Amino acid sequence: MFSKHHEPVLADLSTDLSDPNDWNVGNLRTFDFPPNITTLAVEPIAGILAAGTATGAIHLFGGPSVESKITLPEPVGVRLLHFSVSTYTVVCLDDRNQLHIYDLLEFGKPKYVTSARFDQTNSITLAPSHTHVFLATQNGEVRTYDLACRRKSPYIMPNMWKLYEESKAVRGVPSLTQPTPPDGVEIVVHPRNLNLIFVAYAGGVILTDLTERNTVRAYESVLPPGAPGGAGYGLDDILTHRRMIVTSIAVHPSGHILAVGYADGSIAFWAVEDDTRPLVVRTLDEVDVNVVNADALEKHLAGDNQKSSQSIREPIFKLSWSGFSNSADPRGGETVLAVLGGDLPGKPFGLTVTLLPAFNPPAPPNEPPAQLNSLHPGFRSAMCESVVPKKTFFYETRGVVQDYLLLPRKSPHYNGSSDPYAVALILDVQGVRAVESYQFPPPGFVQTTAVQEAQMPDSNSITDLTAEETTASPAGLLSPVPSTPLPKSPRHLNGTPARARIPFTLSNSGSGVLGGRLFKLENDVYDNFVDKKSDNDIHLDLKGGQAFADTTKLNELKLSKYQPKRIWMTYNGDLTVRFYDMSAYLLIPTSATSPLENEWPNPLPSLTIRLSELFDDASISKSLHLPVEHAAIQSVQIAPDALECAIVLGSGDVLIYHSRSRLGSVTSSKVLAGTEITSLEQIYSPATSRLRPFFMLGAGKGPVEACAISDTGFLSVSYSDGTLTVVDMRGPNIILSLEKNKKQNRYSVSSPTHSTPDAVKSLAWTIAPLDKDSQLKVRLIAVRQSGQGEIYTFVPSGNPVSWSVAGEATICKAMADPVPGATFVLDVKSGSQWRAERTRLATSFKNIPQVDIGPQCLLVAVGARGARISADINGEKVAKVEWGSKVGLVESAQVVEHMGARALVIQTDRRDVLIYSLPHLEHLNTVHLPLISSLPLSIDESGDFIAWTQDPRVQTKSTHIHQATYGTFFNVRRVYTPPDIDFASTRGSVPPQPQPVSLGPPSLLGSWFSFNQTLSGDQIDELLGGPNRPIPQPQSERSKDSEGVASAAAGIAAGAATVQANLYNKLSSAMGERGQLLGDLEERFQSLEQGSRNMVAQAKRLAAQQTAKSWFGL
Repeated sequence: MFSKHHEPVLADLSTDLSDPNDWNVGNLRTFDFPPNITTLAVEPIAGILAAGTATGAIHLFGGPSVESKITLPEPVGVRLLHFSVSTYTVVCLDDRNQLHIYDLLEFGKPKYVTSARFDQTNSITLAPSHTHVFLATQNGEVRTYDLACRRKSPYIMPNMWKLYEESKAVRGVPSLTQPTPPDGVEIVVHPRNLNLIFVAYAGGVILTDLTERNTVRAYESVLPPGAPGGAGYGLDDILTHRRMIVTSIAVHPSGHILAVGYADGSIAFWAVEDDTRPLVVRTLDEVDVNVVNADALEKHLAGDNQKSSQSIREPIFKLSWSGFSNSADPRGGETVLAVLGGDLPGKPFGLTVTLLPAFNPPAPPNEPPAQLNSLHPGFRSAMCESVVPKKTFFYETRGVVQDYLLLPRKSPHYNGSSDPYAVALILDVQGVRAVESYQFPPPGFVQTTAVQEAQMPDSNSITDLTAEETTASPAGLLSPVPSTPLPKSPRHLNGTPARARIPFTLSNSGSGVLGGRLFKLENDVYDNFVDKKSDNDIHLDLKGGQAFADTTKLNELKLSKYQPKRIWMTYNGDLTVRFYDMSAYLLIPTSATSPLENEWPNPLPSLTIRLSELFDDASISKSLHLPVEHAAIQSVQIAPDALECAIVLGSGDVLIYHSRSRLGSVTSSKVLAGTEITSLEQIYSPATSRLRPFFMLGAGKGPVEACAISDTGFLSVSYSDGTLTVVDMRGPNIILSLEKNKKQNRYSVSSPTHSTPDAVKSLAWTIAPLDKDSQLKVRLIAVRQSGQGEIYTFVPSGNPVSWSVAGEATICKAMADPVPGATFVLDVKSGSQWRAERTRLATSFKNIPQVDIGPQCLLVAVGARGARISADINGEKVAKVEWGSKVGLVESAQVVEHMGARALVIQTDRRDVLIYSLPHLEHLNTVHLPLISSLPLSIDESGDFIAWTQDPRVQTKSTHIHQATYGTFFNVRRVYTPPDIDFASTRGSVPPQPQPVSLGPPSLLGSWFSFNQTLSGDQIDELLGGPNRPIPQPQSERSKDSEGVASAAAGIAAGAATVQANLYNKLSSAMGERGQLLGDLEERFQSLEQGSRNMVAQAKRLAAQQTAKSWFGL
């Protein structure tokens, strides 16, 4: 297998990795990218976001490193999801109509509490001020569930719409339309009166008094014959009465105006105090669609009906009515209405928002209206004016908006739409559910106070404000008034809402990860690459919970600071490239009892690249060799020291991004000097982005086979037709364009007459000597599919310096069917890789004479069937190994360093990892990987890797990755286990329930309307719970075991440390007691010693006295 003939004697670089026990494969952390998000919920007081999936999982996101996953008892999809801020629980309804409760007060992860089954349920509603859940069932009943007592409450509301229609029949009121299904659609609690709820049925909306169990108002919309409604004039029943089918409702923050969405795409605005007729019925672009327009109707009847039939609108799927804290008006000031649906066919996907005037009624009349319980014309006129849009904005998205969630700044009241700062959208993009978030409301919609600006989630502003984008704005604007538009793409207009960064899991599930790379950086390169000062991005204000590391492994955690700095790059289906800091030191707490302060992986948003923004420029999109809608990222290459990035598209185009600090002269978007290079420096990019477009290499030679970029400013690209292009990016200009050579064609065995180009499959830049050239020079190693290696040498000349290729290519031997990226040049003594780096480039300029002391470097070339090592790149063969078909196909290779030793790691498609020594290619070990990856591993130089898992259930044009596993070949004292989560530590108090506000002086209107008296949350709980309601277990008792820990913000996480401390205290106490006993014994011995001395002294005295007596004869 091995050939040792004429091989130079070289030092073994793998001595400390030769023992199989030196290798220990382990999975450190698994990251889920769920492609099937179904619903979202937010707890605004604590700052927690929840996302439910179609597979029965709930992901919770909070502060730094706070992420937890809940799994339903059965793998059933999560359909509806809410937080109960009063009980601090997660409430969800699955696809089988089971209600599940999870307690957030449990340390570690939320605790499953209980489940309850209901009939087919269409909607669930919670109010922050009480502990009951309202459930709107398919049969029209309203059921209730007591979260405090964990049981179904006896309070059941019958189908109020059915009773309403029966009462009309009893009164002799004729029915003008066919009966509607009794479906319950939605329940909304009155924003200022807990005793009132709006129940939406298919036929209309009922305002119900919970205490009296009766109907206060009934809002019913019936189109008269000839009225177009939202569907227009294209329906056959245009000349009949038609009932408008309710699909959604929303209530004005004042509680006095109701918005009702219908299946025909229209919206009716009602005065809550007047159910006789709506204030106005409109669509997104037409008003008074409930009124007969004789001219339009006659024109329709006389013309061709087929044309109008094409304008059937979408239903109104969802409505949200938001007020803001900028107004001192108790009625809410200016408001924003969010509308999902209602668009005509063929329009872009998105969400519509309208700015509505403040509801400021005139001075109230001196006497009540003519009819009791009717609305005064003055108030009605003011209400009509308050629903006339002042501004409209459309959040255009890349997919169908399935749902959305407004994220309130603080308050959970007003049905979760109070003072929102962002909106999260669930999109359906090619069968994958993606989540995106934007600033809300759009720029310039609402004015705020300076105090409110200081409370923005990040950098005092939610907008992406830069000196390049905006001018100084007047004080008090949530977003600045758009300045004079700059020459940039439409997506970057100043009036466009800024994107808000979402949690890591949601970001990758929505972007559709296609692949990526894990790479190690030296400390100085890492500091420049990360540059934490620049990552002042906009993100969701999620601060709930605290994450605590496993303190039982605190010593191992401390060792993590010695781990190399690592970066994780992903390229995605949404045409983005994202970077994350995977360095282990981010997992180290400041102390044993301190929570984690960093996210891990930590996003680097200032390095995010969005190609969609580039393609907004028509001149660029036309330059691509495929339509923009078919554009896809094939691979990405990074030069981390130079901070440059090469993005290879499936069309064969290569896009180069470079550091913003290297700004050149802005030119127009045109081909430079008649070459294949198109400048992109004129394209706008946000000032917060550290990477900006540089140029595009569009050769039009077919798909790219290999691409390599160096930290010294060189780019090489090979194509499937056998051509090779090299670019000096200092210009940029092409310094080598190698055309197809017929002699390099390869003939197929099955078809000898048919030849295919011998394309370059692997490229590598280095600064190294050759066998016959001992000088350090910039060299490009290109390995063709046949196994022939070509070495191109580039030399500088002139002033300013220009680079050119020096003569013909030098031929060397490599391996057939080379593995992309598996060509390495190593130092013969240390085994470190010799890349084309800046320090080596500076050394090459010195032209230091090299002493002939034997080989200086090694070329390691890996192919599908073997590997070969040559001295000085094109010198003698050092070693060669070949493997048969039993090994499988080689997917990736890497030279791995550990503890100063190096080895060659080969990964096959059979999940085996073959390990060979360097430089002699002796087989050291074979490691079998778990079934975690269906794609090639991304292995870094330290032996850590990322394994990718595709989701076979998602059928898309390019199957996205739904899981990534971070692993290592050296799993010794590596602590990457998920932290323990304490959500209870950040639980806040529920703000007071908003109180009713009157249309005018309370003394006057109080005589008109008697239903403005509200109840407290406790009273509602007692009412709904019934007379036999058990005494709810106090929240403090339920969390008694963890209460002290939560207040300490770290006690439970340091449980092991506490045990150790207690043990130490006991030992110290015992040692103290032992010391005290020894002290007592010492005193006693001293006393005995003193007594003995006294006895001896006394005996001596007696002996002396006796001697004296005998001496004197006494």
